[in-house]
Amino acid sequence: MLPFWSGFIACLLAVLVVPQTLAWESPELQNAAEPPQCYSCEGINCLRTTKQNVTIGCADRLDICVTIYEDFAVSERGCLSQISLAGQAKCHARSPECHKCSGELCNNQGRSDFKCLQCSGSISDTCNEGASSSLKALQCGLSTASNSYCYVKIVGEHLQRGCALSLKEQKTCLDSTDCSLCLPDSSLGKDVACNTFNLAYPKSSAGSLQGQKMFALSLALLSLLALLLVN
Repeated sequence: MLPFWSGFIACLLAVLVVPQTLAWESPELQNAAEPPQCYSCEGINCLRTTKQNVTIGCADRLDICVTIYEDFAVSERGCLSQISLAGQAKCHARSPECHKCSGELCNNQGRSDFKCLQCSGSISDTCNEGASSSLKALQCGLSTASNSYCYVKIVGEHLQRGCALSLKEQKTCLDSTDCSLCLPDSSLGKDVACNTFNLAYPKSSAGSLQGQKMFALSLALLSLLALLLVN
């Protein structure tokens, strides 16, 4: 009987002690997934640039970060389980006025349908072509203005296209004759932006300058030839 009880006790100790030992030696296994951190704001604070980096810790590991909009203006950010019931209702209804994401501090984007062409003609010639180009609209960042716009503006001898995310950017564009705004329109298509139009801008004069140089060189050669013939 003694060997039987000795074996039984050994097995019991193995069952009770070994898992605890493994857990003690590998604490990271116990904390493999911590609750996420999300950017947090409510109401007018969502439009204040000084409040853009406020964060909150979610209470549950399975929680996600969300951004809630009123039209295109941000009205609330935080953990899905902690935002207002009205905000949660938008998310459950899969409204475009709710943007959900999984990850640490991921709720820093604009509405999923707030997309603009984002490029510079000084880097890519296709940016100067607008609607005739193969450029795709990209999701914009988080706006701190009550409205969201795309823009096209003249920069030197090229066009630039992008998202006007702040009131200052929007006002600067409105006050300039070299810049134009447009409202994003999801009815145009999933990857089609409103800022495909072109503005009249001064084209590069490199070609004409080259022609002028060649003409001047030709005149100089003719003059030299005439002098040689006279002498």
